[in-house]
Amino acid sequence: MKKQFITLGIMALCAFSACKQATPEEEMTPKETPDYAAFESKVAIISAFYKAHEAENLEALGNMLSDTLQWSPPQYNGNQWLGKEDLLGALKNYHENFEDIQFTPGVVTPETTANGYWSGSVFPEGTATDEPVNIRVYGTWNATHTETGKPIGVKFYALISVNDEGKIASASDYFDVNGLAAQIAAE
Repeated sequence: MKKQFITLGIMALCAFSACKQATPEEEMTPKETPDYAAFESKVAIISAFYKAHEAENLEALGNMLSDTLQWSPPQYNGNQWLGKEDLLGALKNYHENFEDIQFTPGVVTPETTANGYWSGSVFPEGTATDEPVNIRVYGTWNATHTETGKPIGVKFYALISVNDEGKIASASDYFDVNGLAAQIAAE
């Protein structure tokens, strides 16, 4: 009988320890969901910026940028961050040299072109976040070179942050700058 009590006690202990009880902190902390509204708001600001670039509206573009903007251009420059006036100068150069500027957002896959705006991550675990701090933008820019009339296109990627005032605070652009020159020079 003593053995049966010991066996029953061990089984009960195993059963109780197998059940995980929620800690008081887990019970009191509700599961947070990603801030989809903040993400959509930032995407709308970035989309409006690209629409102003398509319209070659330098004044509107300037109004959408923070005065303390930090910009990393697509060409390698020793990883030096530039400012608002540098970006506006580059955009003015595009306006002077290209017509019919158009941005098509989306990641190009064999099946489709879809979803050009992303944020948050689950990897790597140490920096995983569901906060829309930095918006990743994927897409394609197309235009016509003014002098030659040649159509050009480049795949595009940018990492953009928007501040609390709704202005673009930083942008790091990636595209093949030399590919534009090659398309223009091609026979």
